This record gives sequence, structure tokens and C-alpha cells, in this order.
Amino acid sequence: MKHTHHLLVHNLFKILAIFWTLLIFYLCLDDVPNVPKITFQYKDKVVHFIFYFIFVYFWTKSLKNKTLNYILTVLFLALVMGISIEFMQESFTLHRTFDWYDILANSIGAIASFIYVKKFYAIKN
Repeated sequence: MKHTHHLLVHNLFKILAIFWTLLIFYLCLDDVPNVPKITFQYKDKVVHFIFYFIFVYFWTKSLKNKTLNYILTVLFLALVMGISIEFMQESFTLHRTFDWYDILANSIGAIASFIYVKKFYAIKN
């Protein structure tokens, strides 16, 4: 029974990770006019931080083998994805632009999640 529960949780996080990844691509590459407008300074950067923090968390939780190398791979893919989306925004969208500070916020979110996961979950070296 415990093994079945572990598989269900693993599969749930895999579904959440895939959904979250697609959501990031959609929200970053499409003009989403119906998103509620909340205004405070650096809101955009906070959103980028949260996107990539959750991205690394969900993908790490979805891993069957939680070794440091696998989690570093998730971190690396998050960093590459964040940078790639910024270049895609500049090249393929009309309403989005490239922003180095978005890349910084994405990267800090991903790295913070990596640190959180490493600190609070048993990671095999």
C-alpha cells in the first residue's frame, strides 16, 4: 500500500510539473489580456520568481530518483528554459520583450527552490 501511495504522489507531481511548464510557456509567450491586474512595484519579477520556484519544486518532487545530479539537471533545465523564453518573447511575440531582469528573477526563483528542496528533503549524493 505504501508503494502505491508513493507512485500516486509521484504521478501527481509529474502531472503538476507538466501542467506548470505548459502554463509558464503560455503565460510568457501569449498576450493574456484577462489576467487580473494587480499593481505593486516589481510585480512582474515576483511572478517570474514564483514561476521558476514552483517549476523546480514540482519537477524535483516528480523525480523517482532524487539524487543531487538529477536535481541539478532540473535546475539547469529551468535556467535554460527561463533564458530561452526571454529570447522567444523578443523574436516570436508582438506584446512581449526581452528583459535581463526577468532572467535574473527566473534564475533566483529556480536557485531558491533548489536550495529549499536540498535543505528540506532527503537528497542522495
